[in-house]
Amino acid sequence: MNQARQFFWQAFQKLGLTKPKKHRFQRIVETYLERWKKFPGAPKKSAPAGGVGVVVMPWLQTAVPLYSLECARALAAKGIPVTILWDSTNLFGCAANEWEVSQLARAIDAARAEFEVVDVASVTDNSPGASEFLAELLVENSVQKLRGEKGVTNLLAENPALESEMGAHANKVRGLLRRRAFDWLLLPGGVWAVSGVYARVAAELGLSITTYDSGPGSLFVGHNGAAAHFCDVPGTTNAVLEQTADDAAERERMCGIAQRQIEIRMRGDDAYRLQPVASSASAKHRWDIIVPLNLRWDSAALCRQHLFANVGDWLSQLLAWVEKHPTATVAIRQHPCEKLVDFRGTDDFSKLLANYPGLGERAIYFSAQDEVNTYDLIAGSKVVLPFTSRVGIEAAMLGKPVILAANCYYKPCGFTWNPDSTAAYFNSIAQALSGDLQVSDAARERAAVTYYLTECCLELKTSFTPAPPDYEKWVQDPPEKIWNEPANQDLLTSLVSRVPLIQLRYRRVAGAAPAVAK
Repeated sequence: MNQARQFFWQAFQKLGLTKPKKHRFQRIVETYLERWKKFPGAPKKSAPAGGVGVVVMPWLQTAVPLYSLECARALAAKGIPVTILWDSTNLFGCAANEWEVSQLARAIDAARAEFEVVDVASVTDNSPGASEFLAELLVENSVQKLRGEKGVTNLLAENPALESEMGAHANKVRGLLRRRAFDWLLLPGGVWAVSGVYARVAAELGLSITTYDSGPGSLFVGHNGAAAHFCDVPGTTNAVLEQTADDAAERERMCGIAQRQIEIRMRGDDAYRLQPVASSASAKHRWDIIVPLNLRWDSAALCRQHLFANVGDWLSQLLAWVEKHPTATVAIRQHPCEKLVDFRGTDDFSKLLANYPGLGERAIYFSAQDEVNTYDLIAGSKVVLPFTSRVGIEAAMLGKPVILAANCYYKPCGFTWNPDSTAAYFNSIAQALSGDLQVSDAARERAAVTYYLTECCLELKTSFTPAPPDYEKWVQDPPEKIWNEPANQDLLTSLVSRVPLIQLRYRRVAGAAPAVAK
């Protein structure tokens, strides 16, 4: 899962909350019901057409649905018509716990005093459509459920109802959104289970969405995409680059911070400390092609395929290509976070190498446990092939050509090669190995600016999140205290204005206001 969500689950482990505990979640709901009594909102008014539909759904016995309600109250206080879309449909286990649903229903009943509430389960609207996205959502949610690609085909074959249930719900959501004509939707996630259906149907209908993802002390917000996919990075990056085209001092400032940040990560001194050893640019690491893998079942890596069917297909075709090019070498690096048992996936991509005996010693797989620094591998490489890893930005900063096969968030930022077919992909790799792909100084600068914005402006540092340690504190605070904090002011401004949060954070730091096209 993305780095913020890693901390989310680490906090669960430290607090002993990795297993559902009815008394804990009951207390979460009850504290929110007490909050309504302590800080009552405005009485419900008849909602005109438009406004925002706030999707509230069960979320692993966490405070996510209550966080959505709190954001709904803030939007209503700003004069925005709000309708609560209470959706207890069980897709991929998101509402499998009936007791959790019953507890949330208490909060929903209380919310009816302030909002119009649509119980999506009782909606009779039905608007059948092609729903071409269903196949991808089914596969990717299966990957998340199984913590990897292994077994996905069998899971779907053994559970044919998954397809019919998701298709039926997509038809219901489509009918509802066509009838209600909201201006936009606010929903958690945007990939998993019910949230993925809303995001895809909204995109099909041209309806704007805003999503959020979080961990303790950390919040990500995305407009018209999944927050975990960092969907607002490209627009803001390109706008900042355009705005600072004649501002050498500002670009130097951003690039300087980016350089210092990457040096911290290379040493393994960053907050996550995933590198087992500090970078030393060791001469023993000389592999032409470096493949830094993502945590496959993480939200950040779901629904990102482009040129290949899945990661297994991508690696298989790559290894087959290298086998046919006897001078090429390749190193595949498992994501370092998989050295932690709680984050480990079920895929063992190292076994793929045995399928290509012609590779011999020209291919190697570095596991998460291996004492190797990813940046040493990059330093000795000729080309880097990431999936959606931030390492791709860093590699470009370090002057290495980066070729993308997935719909990665930094793909439109102007420092990667983005082939549009598998043939073009492998042709680009051949060009890189022959030295024909050179990273210009301008491209390195674009990568550095992207890195600065991603590292310094994307993540909102706030204690107002649905994570249990944060929720237990802010649920006691009056709304004005929460929303008067500068970070949360930016959050509310982003929700109300639909301006990307990363842009607002950059504005606060640099005193700039790049105009980002919507």
